[in-house]
Amino acid sequence: MAAAAAAISFADEPVADVKVAEFTGNAAVTWGVDLDTQKTGFKNEESATLKVNISNEGTKKTEGEGIWAEIEIKGKQLYVKNGGADTGTLKGGKDQGTAFELGDGAGNSYSTWKWTSNNASFDGSGGASVEKAQLHFGPVYVGIKSGDTVLGEFGPQNAVFSSNLKIDNVAGTKREQGIVAGYTSDLFDIAFDFRSNKDGDNYYTNDYGLAGEATLKFVPGLEIKAGADYQIGVDGKADKNSLGIGASAKYSLALGEKFKLIPSVGYTMAYKDDNDANTNDAKMNMAAGVIFSWGAEADANAGVPYLDGDYAKKVTPGVGVAVKIADLQKFDANDRGITIVPSFYSGDLIPNLTAAVLGEIDVPTKTDVKPNFGVAGGLKYKLAINDSVTITPYAGLRFVHGAGLGAFTNSNGDNGNKKDLAAEGTDGNKLNVKVGADVSGLINNTTFSAWWQSRNLVNNEADKKTNGQVGTINIQCKIAL
Repeated sequence: MAAAAAAISFADEPVADVKVAEFTGNAAVTWGVDLDTQKTGFKNEESATLKVNISNEGTKKTEGEGIWAEIEIKGKQLYVKNGGADTGTLKGGKDQGTAFELGDGAGNSYSTWKWTSNNASFDGSGGASVEKAQLHFGPVYVGIKSGDTVLGEFGPQNAVFSSNLKIDNVAGTKREQGIVAGYTSDLFDIAFDFRSNKDGDNYYTNDYGLAGEATLKFVPGLEIKAGADYQIGVDGKADKNSLGIGASAKYSLALGEKFKLIPSVGYTMAYKDDNDANTNDAKMNMAAGVIFSWGAEADANAGVPYLDGDYAKKVTPGVGVAVKIADLQKFDANDRGITIVPSFYSGDLIPNLTAAVLGEIDVPTKTDVKPNFGVAGGLKYKLAINDSVTITPYAGLRFVHGAGLGAFTNSNGDNGNKKDLAAEGTDGNKLNVKVGADVSGLINNTTFSAWWQSRNLVNNEADKKTNGQVGTINIQCKIAL
């Protein structure tokens, strides 16, 4: 195979583009009545954001065919924004202590970027990276950047995603130094990485890991992945001689122009030999699901009461059901955990109406353990009164029976009720209701809202602290720019 000349592509290099990208703010005042304590009060809230763009995202890379070397460097979109979780501090003068976030247009902030002097200069490496560095031999490549294998991580697609369905990565401890290799084609891809771990400044440790994964795509709409990871390790390492295996399959079957049937399944096995005959074990997990959908998956929550939190932050218009079986290796089923999750999300099925429901059932396999289940759902309807005024009524309900569903009850859009549902060990029932409406367009940039939000409405002996509490009624005025 003859070597071919490589070209360098400059077309999409980062471009300096200093401008104000975002300048927004809002203020709100809420007055409410606590129906349980017969007390009232005000609550003020405000927020303002200034985001200045520094440069746009771009890349510079080599291109070629046959035998050639590829390197691709990427400059991310950079901005400066007030506030943020990963911040530097603007030092000096009257601005001493003002926090700033530095990051990219994808919403990622760089903790490595920091203010370094009193004149507010800064440096860092988060904004630019080497994306690829590979030698190509036709369809085969060898890369001189370390791999970062994530093996077996899987969550079955559902109308409303539940993080309790997720199967975790079984690729072992991340090793940061090494090489990658692979083969790519239209029908399948094969990828390997061979890594070692350093100990401080010592790179010669005999601490290795090897991983490989194949992706099959020979049938349109079908994707199959399978791979394994082996951590060779050294004496004293927690993951010495550990093995991880992962496989998944997903098929998208078109039913006309709008509808699809999407089944998916994933499996993982993690085994660790820690030289202790009493603890050597293989741990297996499996998850599967099927959804009848009429829209694309979106990285967002459902936007209705009790399904507006990150716990359910991935939706697909449709109706589906998924199941996860944890500790599959326990063949006597004495300690095996089974979780069943049905869900529904309307998407744009009915114009102006949004509706969603998520259920979760934890099925015990021990005869002396009671089942736990919960359901959360809500709807809202956007009603246009005229060209400027819109009324959006909404309602939501959440019911939980039993303990062990803490993530479901506390993270699923808690709407101020987290403390009322967080009692560990409680095996009673919990019921929340929220009903309200937003009115916009009566006055420019202003939204008026009113809502009733209950605490635990159910009278049960197991949780006397939150028995039958009616909750609060609130009215709010919010002005936003």
